[in-house]
Amino acid sequence: MGLSIALLAFIFITGLVIGSFLNVVILRTVSGESIVFPASKCPKCQTPLKWYHNIPVLSYICLRGKCAFCHEHISIQYPIVELLTGLLFVGLFLRFCTPFDALFGLEVINPISWYQVIVYTVSLIVTCLFIAIAGTDIIEKKVSDAHTYPLIWVGILYSLVYSVGTLVMYTKQVGMPKIDLNFFLTCPLLYSLAAGIIGFGVMEIVSRLGLLIVGARAFGEGDSYIAAGLGTVFGALLGCSPIYNNFLPIFQIFMAILVLSVVLQIIFTLPIFIKKLIDNKNWTTLCSLSIFIIYTICYVTALKTNWLYNNVVYWICTIILFVIGIFTCKELICGLRNNKAADGLYLPFGPAMILAGLIALFTIGF
Repeated sequence: MGLSIALLAFIFITGLVIGSFLNVVILRTVSGESIVFPASKCPKCQTPLKWYHNIPVLSYICLRGKCAFCHEHISIQYPIVELLTGLLFVGLFLRFCTPFDALFGLEVINPISWYQVIVYTVSLIVTCLFIAIAGTDIIEKKVSDAHTYPLIWVGILYSLVYSVGTLVMYTKQVGMPKIDLNFFLTCPLLYSLAAGIIGFGVMEIVSRLGLLIVGARAFGEGDSYIAAGLGTVFGALLGCSPIYNNFLPIFQIFMAILVLSVVLQIIFTLPIFIKKLIDNKNWTTLCSLSIFIIYTICYVTALKTNWLYNNVVYWICTIILFVIGIFTCKELICGLRNNKAADGLYLPFGPAMILAGLIALFTIGF
């Protein structure tokens, strides 16, 4: 029990420290400053901070949320990001690394495998990039290439290293495999690249439909790169897992993540938006939105319960969802473009995609 408590405490403190660094990454991405120099300073009076002003969470509490020099209020973002990072580090450890002593109800030590450690490490890197992307998008309503490109490459590199490593081990034990179409169709690297391309393509298609319909993108360009990053990461994690042996279930899970992000975005804005639709008597948009929400819930439930195991049924239901989604997006874009009553409703879509990705990390089997 003592070993588990000590290890979890170490992981949590490490997460707090990393969260403090992520705060710097988020704020200096917004300001355009280097994340290395100058040293940490008060964003209000620009006074360099002492080392004891940078202790995660504790410094904020001891200073009562105010700068030690100018006494201006410090953003609540700092402790929130630090605590969130620490909790996610611990949560992902419990998720991917098998608990190993009596604290977790086990009578004997259960060692952690190298595969678990690797997946856990990749999930930590991905989570840090998620937090940086979401934080920047919330503050500035912009997505930085400095965050999305590494996210894309994490998935590609992980699948590449895994593919090469598996090939080398297989060759040593069995001999060189036959290089044919099946060899490439079962390669995790191909899954990662395919999911990334699909993610980018889907977001760009929906965004450019907005251009075609009302002359404005439905989503920002940065959101397409987030979708590409989610695709390469989950394509790699799922493709390298022994659970999945073809691309179809990986594609289904990834599409479910994108659908979940749309649902989350709708939930964030739904109360305000519905009130505005009712005030403006926009019943067409209200009905299409309601149908989309209900159908999406049914679709995701069907995926989770394996009701769509038949490929024909799956593709028919997916196409219907896509058509309803496109019509709903058209109505929403037209409403936001033409209705002044919708002013101030806009929320960045990136955080919803990131939240969907985090939910997937904790719920999908790898």
